[in-house]
Amino acid sequence: MTSASTSSSSAGVKRKALSIDDKLRIIKLYDEKIGVFNKQQIADQLGLPSSSLRTILKNRKEIEKNAFSGSTKRQKVRNGKNEQLENILLEWFRQARTLNLAVNGPVLTEKANEIAKRLNITDFGGSNGWLDRFRKRHGIVYRKICGEADAVDDNSIKSWKETILPNLLKDYSPEDIYNADEFGLFFKLMPDKSLVMKDETCHGGKLSKDRLTVLTCSNWSGTDKLKLLVIGKSKSPRCFKNVHTLPCDYKAQNRAWMTGSLIIEWVQQLNCKFVKQKRNVLLFVDNCPAHPKEITLTNIKLVFFPPNATSKLQPLDQGVIKVLKQKYRKKLVQRYLLEMESVTDAEIPKINVLDAIHYVSIAWDEIKPEVIKNCFNKAYFDNVSQEDPHVLDSDEFRDFEEVYPGYTSIDDQLITNEALELEEIINQATVNDEPDEPSDDEEEYIPPLPSIASTVQSISTLRQALTATDGSENMLLYLGRVENFLLNKYKNNVLKQPTITTFFNPRK
Repeated sequence: MTSASTSSSSAGVKRKALSIDDKLRIIKLYDEKIGVFNKQQIADQLGLPSSSLRTILKNRKEIEKNAFSGSTKRQKVRNGKNEQLENILLEWFRQARTLNLAVNGPVLTEKANEIAKRLNITDFGGSNGWLDRFRKRHGIVYRKICGEADAVDDNSIKSWKETILPNLLKDYSPEDIYNADEFGLFFKLMPDKSLVMKDETCHGGKLSKDRLTVLTCSNWSGTDKLKLLVIGKSKSPRCFKNVHTLPCDYKAQNRAWMTGSLIIEWVQQLNCKFVKQKRNVLLFVDNCPAHPKEITLTNIKLVFFPPNATSKLQPLDQGVIKVLKQKYRKKLVQRYLLEMESVTDAEIPKINVLDAIHYVSIAWDEIKPEVIKNCFNKAYFDNVSQEDPHVLDSDEFRDFEEVYPGYTSIDDQLITNEALELEEIINQATVNDEPDEPSDDEEEYIPPLPSIASTVQSISTLRQALTATDGSENMLLYLGRVENFLLNKYKNNVLKQPTITTFFNPRK
């Protein structure tokens, strides 16, 4: 009886072959319903066996990851025999598509054979059968290329702001409309060095050792400034020793450039955030080789600005990045001037990547919502409200620009991404994951971890300075929270390992 009942129950729910697209929708619906229904109820509503739902949720990360690397219509994710070769070929194909290059079957096969030769793979034939399987695995279709994209004329911009953009915005609120944009930063640059660096800037900054790429992203209302993504050259800079917390995300790339794989990883994490928040958003990005267009997202609608038009149409380009760089460089100058009072010029410590990360993150945090809203309006996102020029042109930065002319804009033309040569794609895919060893000119003084006594003394000094300063009530409260946090960390660990190393390092 029990057996028959079980058999009948199992037969009542017919198993379905689900594509990745189907599984993504199931994950999205599950996130929306889990607060109201349990897993069994959700499975019943979806017409799925509960075991199938559990399997999908268990493999969630892998499903979401593969949604970015190929066709979501296929039912199973199968890696090819030569997975590394195919990953390299897929990255090359994405960049070729971004550059509007014509790619067909023979071109893909020829490029695959070239990659196999460079990877010393001797048993790869590049047959028609392999090519067909590769295309199906990654959802590749051949499309007719309609010529190179010309520079955007005034009519194209007019069409964008009067027709295309309003149609895109009509179903979203300002809180759900985002723009992401990268910029290059000579993070050590001081005003007296700016003229020396100018020629290097004009060549794209490829030879600069002291550069970072920073990805910014915010919504139209300015209420959600996402954590910055900073891209440096070294996976493990010396200044990261003993560091376990950063105010931003940090990634490494041998030229400190944005790449397709980095932006896909970033967008994937952002999509997961919006899934959990049960939000559907609009994300505007520019056209560049590092921004793959064929990405499947459940909660983000990705929109690309017309080619060669970002200088007029991209909101963060209308002043937000300028203000961010002004704030960052002002902090560098202030630090230099303060340290000059106590040490000689030769003794002033150089800015390192960790310093830059802290300063640029603080500068980003200081940007007010009205600055961001103003720049979205300037980029035609609001045809009624006009931008207020006084929001960006403050006396504070006007004076700074007069004292240090050209200092803020010296790296405006610094390259942040570019289509990579095949050799570079192969090098990135085959590079050892061990941390980079810094070169001699990256050697820098790394201060030892402070003792608990010196930490408490520093907090006491800060409190004394704040109490002698008008209007510092809130800062005193924040300092008290910092003190409590550090002392509690110390107190919780001191019995297990009574050294300052435990105080600052998480238990392993």
